[in-house]
Amino acid sequence: MEHFIGILPVLLVVAAIWMLVRAPRFRPPERTETPDAEPRVDRDRAVEHLREMIRCRTISTPELRREEEFERFRNLLPEFYPTLWKIAAVERVDTTGVLIRVPGREPGNPAVMLSHYDVVPAQEAVWEKPPFDGVLEDGVLWGRGTLDMKNQLCAMLEAAETLLEDGFQPKHDLYFALSGEEEIMGPSAPAMRDLFVERGITPAFVLDEGGDIMDGFFPGTEVPCAMVGIGEKGVANLYFTARSTGGHASVPYPNNPLPRLCRAMSRIGRHPFPMRTAPALEAMVDTMGRYCDFRTRLLLANRKLLRPLYFRWLRKQGGMLEAAACTTFALTQCSGAQAGNVIPAEASMFANLRLLWGDTQESVKARLQKRIRDPQVELRLNPGTDPGPESLLGPEFDRLKAAIEATWPQAVVSPYQMVACTDSRHWRSICDHVYRFSGKYVTGEEKSTVHGNNERIRTENTENAVKFFIRLMREC
Repeated sequence: MEHFIGILPVLLVVAAIWMLVRAPRFRPPERTETPDAEPRVDRDRAVEHLREMIRCRTISTPELRREEEFERFRNLLPEFYPTLWKIAAVERVDTTGVLIRVPGREPGNPAVMLSHYDVVPAQEAVWEKPPFDGVLEDGVLWGRGTLDMKNQLCAMLEAAETLLEDGFQPKHDLYFALSGEEEIMGPSAPAMRDLFVERGITPAFVLDEGGDIMDGFFPGTEVPCAMVGIGEKGVANLYFTARSTGGHASVPYPNNPLPRLCRAMSRIGRHPFPMRTAPALEAMVDTMGRYCDFRTRLLLANRKLLRPLYFRWLRKQGGMLEAAACTTFALTQCSGAQAGNVIPAEASMFANLRLLWGDTQESVKARLQKRIRDPQVELRLNPGTDPGPESLLGPEFDRLKAAIEATWPQAVVSPYQMVACTDSRHWRSICDHVYRFSGKYVTGEEKSTVHGNNERIRTENTENAVKFFIRLMREC
């Protein structure tokens, strides 16, 4: 023991020197730009088409859903993209799926690009501009779906139409898989995947919505980060229910189910899910950490050695970085008595969990049940999804990266861990190269309008998204 104590200072000095040596080497790689032909884009046409798409009230929430609006949207597509509809094979799949195949010159290795045309409801009274009027002012288009996800859908089809007008034919088949039920996790997206399975078609890569380009997204950096999701978390939906005999509030009963549920939530809150690292998060830290200040690079370059400090740093950042390193728990709904002077006979709370790789719906349910330590609180799972494997990097990712860098040369392209889920989760079972990138450059404030109020997009984003998809499709 004395011998160990004697050499401990030496070991600490060696470790310190090792970390100081690693930090300067943890720096951005040299980057070479390959010039390409600037794509031809009819910006006015693309923006006008997107305006008309926004005017379709394709709200997928069951109580607000109007099938005529979905049909109206689908009828716009052959009108807007006549060349695409003339050349491609188009088929309806399930209730809302539209599968478009542009034939390639050679068999095999098709590219599949996903998008959805349904939207969430809008609180119209609090919007600055009507959410379904397609208001265009000062280079900004307002409306529900401008960011999520009609801009991407419009850009994909505008790019295909432009290329086909110029006589382009892809090397391999090019598919567009459009769904009108993404927001409600409907059946059309997996039904289109099932068609590929039935027909024995294995995609070379799949691209769906997901990451954006944002300034200073990664802590300690100012460079714009183009986030490409290579993995996404699973979802667990849990009901917590407690029961009693109920009664009049003037005579409080000790077994009131609401305080019981509150105590259960308090126990859960005191013990958050542990921090872990997934390959997608590590890939992002390895990419973006090189652009940080020296102090942060010192930590991130040596994060395996300084794991407790690294996890503490992730917790401190909060937001997406913290969420990408652990399973999260969000209490979203609560119900009790129908009147204010009644002790409920039954009370419930609803929580939404986003599952990191390694957790499952059943495993988090068992963990929370054990943590609550109350057999009178019942836990029930609503259908969700377990996390799937992360996608591989390699030539397919590099192809996507090259198209991003050519369109937004100032951005650093980085893999990242999606904390939400998309329709792309259905495709990971048949393709090792599933990526999520939305093709737009947004501010933090603009990003916050997704599923919120005053959703809008700068028209330059529409133009650049078309350029990006043209560049990507040229390589398909």
